[in-house]
Amino acid sequence: MNTGLDVGSTTAKIVRLESGIITASKVVPSHRWKELLEYGNKRDTIETIVSTGYFRRTVPHTAAITEITAASLGVRYYIPDAQVIVDVGGQDTKVIDLRNNTFLINDKCSAGTGAFLELAAHYFDIPVESLGKLHTRARRCALINNTCGVFAISEMISQLVGGYTMEEVICGIHQAFARRIAQMIPPVETLVLIGGTVLNTGIVESFESIHSSTVVVPPSPQTVNALGAALYGKKLRPEI
Repeated sequence: MNTGLDVGSTTAKIVRLESGIITASKVVPSHRWKELLEYGNKRDTIETIVSTGYFRRTVPHTAAITEITAASLGVRYYIPDAQVIVDVGGQDTKVIDLRNNTFLINDKCSAGTGAFLELAAHYFDIPVESLGKLHTRARRCALINNTCGVFAISEMISQLVGGYTMEEVICGIHQAFARRIAQMIPPVETLVLIGGTVLNTGIVESFESIHSSTVVVPPSPQTVNALGAALYGKKLRPEI
């Protein structure tokens, strides 16, 4: 059995492969990553664990690979001709250009990361998972220019005072988020979005409205890197 373990700053993900087929996958908060080692494990089988993410060298592993490698392998499992990947994580965002094996990373502040959306959800005292649903209720989008901490909150308050609803401010937050990341993306016909943040349909819709590329989200975008790690294990030990 080939196991991919992706332990990031916010969530931990596992994908198990048997004969190249996904047999189990699960997501838990990062501090509970040990739970994953038992999930879907068959004790009578030989197991290769390939880890990735912030804690890749901390968790048990046969080999550790970067998130860039994991994302490349995982995305190509679903989209063999993928060219550019945007991996939106809790603490950073990576833009990976598979055409020339280059990448850009934004990790200097919360701008364009899941942490920014968590900050906005905290301000409204709502679950971050509800942002996408609220986005769909907006009749217009408030203009938000900042995606950095207190400045964005200040803008949100100003727009609420100016008459925009919570839903319209959330729509504006998503568009500001997409605009920030769009600055890092090279010209490409099809853009692949991965990471737990893209489960937020408001983010995907904002990318589609702002970027000229066709936007594609693979199945289970949150576990793509764990899948890529498991596929790397398959390369190491093709016999299992």
